[in-house]
Amino acid sequence: MDRVTFLEYLTTALQGITTPRFYETERGFQGALQVELMQVIPEDFLPDEVIIEQEYQKRLLAHGLAIRPDIILHDPFDPSRHRSRRDGNIAVMELKRAATAENAAADIGNLVRMMEILEYPLAIFLNIASEVTYSNAIPAAWREQIVCFAVSLRNGEVHVVRSDMA
Repeated sequence: MDRVTFLEYLTTALQGITTPRFYETERGFQGALQVELMQVIPEDFLPDEVIIEQEYQKRLLAHGLAIRPDIILHDPFDPSRHRSRRDGNIAVMELKRAATAENAAADIGNLVRMMEILEYPLAIFLNIASEVTYSNAIPAAWREQIVCFAVSLRNGEVHVVRSDMA
């Protein structure tokens, strides 16, 4: 997957979330973002078996961690096609509404753990209803693989801030 193009699609999807209600809760925004991503990303952009999914099933014994990311892009594990649950992982996202520096650091720490254990090549931290990305919380060793966004509504207009530390 082309990272630059994916991040452009993600930005377009974020700009498509204009309903104020979705900025009131993390879960509401999560659902709206998944829908927008599925509409914005062309069918032929992702490899055939890759899906965009709200993750709710990470289990310690099967995955090596119990962190449940908010949205993932992956080819769901199939023992007939994958050697392990590390195969087929594309991107992982953590969302937080109006994150504090402490909340953001914790979520970025979770992203690092998921990248270490499940080998996601790209991670995204998204701060909803805020203009602060907290990209300064990314450990130096992970700055090329983690991208931080902040998205908010200003007078009915979507404002997206993106911080790449690479």
